Amino acid sequence: MKRVRLIVPAAAVVLFFLGGWTLRNKLAADRQGEWVAINRGDLVTGIEVTGTLAAVESDLLGPPQIPDVWDFKISMMAPEGSDVKRGEPVVAFDTTELQRRLDENRALAEQAMKEIEKTRGDVALHRDDDRLELAEAEGRLRRAETKLDTPADVMALVMALKERREVQLDYGVAKREVTEIALRMDETQRAAEAQIRLLQSKQTVAESIVARTEDAIRRMTVTAPRDGTVVYVTNWRGDKFKVGDTCWKALRIIEIPDLRKMKANGEVDEADAGKVAVGQRVSFRLDAHPDEELRGTISRAGRTVQQQTGTKDPIKVLKVDISVDRTDPATMRPGMRYQGTVELERIRNALLIPRSAVFVAPEGAVVYRRGLLAVHAVPVKLGRENARFAEVLSGVSAGDRILVSTRDDKEGGKS
Repeated sequence: MKRVRLIVPAAAVVLFFLGGWTLRNKLAADRQGEWVAINRGDLVTGIEVTGTLAAVESDLLGPPQIPDVWDFKISMMAPEGSDVKRGEPVVAFDTTELQRRLDENRALAEQAMKEIEKTRGDVALHRDDDRLELAEAEGRLRRAETKLDTPADVMALVMALKERREVQLDYGVAKREVTEIALRMDETQRAAEAQIRLLQSKQTVAESIVARTEDAIRRMTVTAPRDGTVVYVTNWRGDKFKVGDTCWKALRIIEIPDLRKMKANGEVDEADAGKVAVGQRVSFRLDAHPDEELRGTISRAGRTVQQQTGTKDPIKVLKVDISVDRTDPATMRPGMRYQGTVELERIRNALLIPRSAVFVAPEGAVVYRRGLLAVHAVPVKLGRENARFAEVLSGVSAGDRILVSTRDDKEGGKS
């Protein structure tokens, strides 16, 4: 009994010190950095691909195609990311110049119409005067004809030969007057008709310009052709247009995509261009959602390399289109950037550790494995690797907890 009474307190003291030592080691290990468990998984080796998401079906909107207008000033843009219904305005352009053109041609059309009315009134007034003058001349002509048609024997009884000559002169004058007045009336009519046709032509041209300008002003407000979400299009410099900017008529500034089906536009460094082929699988992660891996297949690969998008550096890349396996409209938007890997090889069920968990020691590559009472530097043999993970062939086992970052790493970039 005395021995038991001595053993129990001694064991309690030993357990107390062991627990304190273990807790001290645990706290010290926690201060060293982040610890993760080693797991098995697929190691994908390949080449890097970067790019942005895009909609498979999308409507690109920009300035309307209006004759003689090349530059457009943006006066309104629907907020980026806003949901719009078909027919709602999404972008509008300044109509000041078109309104000035409209007012000018409306004034020209109204002036032409007034001139036509005035010309027709003047023609009617002159026609009435000419008709009156013609009637008087025709009356004198008929009276002279009556006198000349009277038989000579009767005529000789009522007038002398001198009077007959006067009648003949009056007849000739009256006949010329009738002919001249008729000719003048005909010429006046033709001149008036020509003047009216010219004015009508001016009026028609002005009214046509007015109609086209009114239609152009209506088209300066662009509406959504489908229900969708507004996305601003970037130019060749990577900039987006804003209200007040001026853009050329051939540019597109807003996109209304169908978010139900997305694709990925990618770029591969020209050094790896020869390794890319249609049908290769691709795994990638969005910068906005780095924890979720997406997968797809290369559906098209360029035949030539081009300058990298959004940079002035002479970096050459091969452009590829990637068909995405699954689209999530809630998290995927056109223009989102991603980083991924074109799969050249997939190693199934490999023992994987983060590359940031591998440290260089005199004996070679080591990892820091966390034990019950201490942290041990364990030499490891590595196999294949990619940008994030390395395959472990020996040295550690699945479930081991290893250090992936230290305070020194974060402060000084130690690796």
